Amino acid sequence: MSASLAVALWPRTEESTAARPTDHTAATVPWTADAAEQLSGSNLPAQQQCPRSTAATESGRLGGVVVRCLGASERVDLGAALHGEPALINLWASWCGPCREEMPVLDAYADEPGAIEVVGLNVQDTPASALALMADLELGYSSFVDVDGAAQKALAGPPVLPLSFLVQRDGSVERINAPMVFTEPAQVRTAVEEMLR
Repeated sequence: MSASLAVALWPRTEESTAARPTDHTAATVPWTADAAEQLSGSNLPAQQQCPRSTAATESGRLGGVVVRCLGASERVDLGAALHGEPALINLWASWCGPCREEMPVLDAYADEPGAIEVVGLNVQDTPASALALMADLELGYSSFVDVDGAAQKALAGPPVLPLSFLVQRDGSVERINAPMVFTEPAQVRTAVEEMLR
């Protein structure tokens, strides 16, 4: 039995965002503090909580990278929010079909005993569309918004979605290359176990 994989390309520049697939029923407002405050909490699943940064910034590639909690105006240091614990960071967008299929798989893995923290990182999206997808899928893991592209730059991945990265305890980051898109929680568990130091 062969599985076909699909990934979505994201635009390389702001000028090309007009060509990106969008949800025409959602607001297409940018990620500003005002937009986030208008949407804050109202569309998030009850279990959605944004990790808080520790007082000290963690070392590693993500230390000092500022992101916004999905659905809120609060900005946090992504490296510090991981608290020096291993985590799986998944880049996603509401317009990305493979992301929509993979996110429930990551959520199921996150609920397993012994799972490391799963954190979403929404990229090149609109507030309403991102929040609506998280609510529709009833996802329990937290998600941040890469407002200015700093996290994407720090992770240095190719311009495709979805993308997953494993953050080690020491703050180092490695891209998860196989599989490109998770289709079952066992694949997530195997990838994490093979890469975790």
